[in-house]
Amino acid sequence: MSRSLIAGLLAFGLVACGRAESKDLASKTGAADGGAETRGTSSALPSGTAVAATIQDAISSRTNTVGQHVNGTVTGDVMDDAGRVVIPRGSAIVLTITQLGPAKNSGQADGAIALEGASVTVGGTTYDLGASVGAVPHTLKGRGVTKSAVGNVVVGTAVGALVGQAIGKNQKSTIIGGAVGAVAGGARAATVADRDVIVAAGTAITLTLTQSLTISAN
Repeated sequence: MSRSLIAGLLAFGLVACGRAESKDLASKTGAADGGAETRGTSSALPSGTAVAATIQDAISSRTNTVGQHVNGTVTGDVMDDAGRVVIPRGSAIVLTITQLGPAKNSGQADGAIALEGASVTVGGTTYDLGASVGAVPHTLKGRGVTKSAVGNVVVGTAVGALVGQAIGKNQKSTIIGGAVGAVAGGARAATVADRDVIVAAGTAITLTLTQSLTISAN
């Protein structure tokens, strides 16, 4: 075999080895880049995803109004279909009060309270949050003696006194009539007294996404 042929075969072998090494290096580099790309991609949660949270601010129908925002905290990791955490536990959320009102009288069993999700903050970035909130646990608290309640008692006393005077035409009848009227006025006050809706801080709620949510990876 001639020297030129041997030299040619050696050169071909070196080129082939070089190509194999380059291919292997590219494969490794691609895998590394792919990992970085995977880490850098966004994650999405579909509509219907449930998010467990707690309300951090107390709510009262006496002091809060519809349209106000209250703060909340996500209480469990929310993961996508691939098992990746999209909304970590402890993420801050903002809720909007959409309905709020006291029970107006004894015939009204309950007041009104409804919330919606407004935003969620993940990794320092705040995202708009389209989410409905299920039933909000709450209690009712009477407002006690109000001006209207006092007015009912006063009016009842005055009317009762006039009726007693008209019937008995003496001071005793006037006093008795006033007492009866006061009782009637108090009963009326009790039936119309407002009972406020109270939501305690730390109350657990569940949000359900009404639209998909995409969170960018950090």
